[in-house]
Amino acid sequence: MRSGRLLISAFVIPLILLSVSCSPERRLANSYVKKQEPVSVLLLMPDFSFKYAYKVPDVENFDSLGSAVQDSLLFFNSDLVQYLDDSIVISSYLEGLSSGLKNYGFNVFTSGMADGFVNSGTEALIFNLAQLQFEEFFDSISDEVSFGEEELYNYELFITALNINSWFELSGVNHYDTSTRILYTSQTITDYFDGGFRYFPFSGEVKYSYTLDSLKTSDVYRVVKDIGLQYSDYLYDYLMNDYVQKNLPPGTRAEQTYTYDRQAGVVRKNKGQGFIRLN
Repeated sequence: MRSGRLLISAFVIPLILLSVSCSPERRLANSYVKKQEPVSVLLLMPDFSFKYAYKVPDVENFDSLGSAVQDSLLFFNSDLVQYLDDSIVISSYLEGLSSGLKNYGFNVFTSGMADGFVNSGTEALIFNLAQLQFEEFFDSISDEVSFGEEELYNYELFITALNINSWFELSGVNHYDTSTRILYTSQTITDYFDGGFRYFPFSGEVKYSYTLDSLKTSDVYRVVKDIGLQYSDYLYDYLMNDYVQKNLPPGTRAEQTYTYDRQAGVVRKNKGQGFIRLN
């Protein structure tokens, strides 16, 4: 009988510890996930994106040229941004974002469905991609190695990188917070690079070899769709953490933000960045 009581105690104590360890923030986050109230979202997209290039061309006295001439030369020296089709960019972004939000159970409307959005009769949000920006530039890759006590070998090359910057305006109607919140996030993609040093013991030579798969416009279109899908996660997490903060006791600040793992169906501590609120 003694061993039986010990076994019961060993089982109960972890349950008590688990209950204690579940913070008010986590409980509220779980409550947000479980309430599953229907929410309509109107997605608004820009007509075009802003494109900037910073790869300086091999032009004599480039720095002495006027800013308009410099900007033109930089743009037409780009490998990506000058060839991006805004209609494909925007539609790909919208496809990813819309698909992701539908996976969370949102009723998704686009600009051509505004009447349906107004008459949806549910709590509603307007999520506007106010500005989309591309920045193309050179990123440096450096590598170094030493073999035994020999000299240090190093190698450096430049690859194409692309920042994809997004600014959103989030506002609510029908009982949601009607203030406009400005949210920002950014992604950077680069050429695919894989390389390393090789040592040839018989000759004593050290050579650097690598493979480089340059970014193409088709890669950008694919990534834009993927980040649209990812930003649906960001929006859900933002709304969940906003719900947590609003339902804590007055004067209490949440000590932790959370993310909802939709595939696993669990709330986890958020270790990523997500959206950055600018106002």
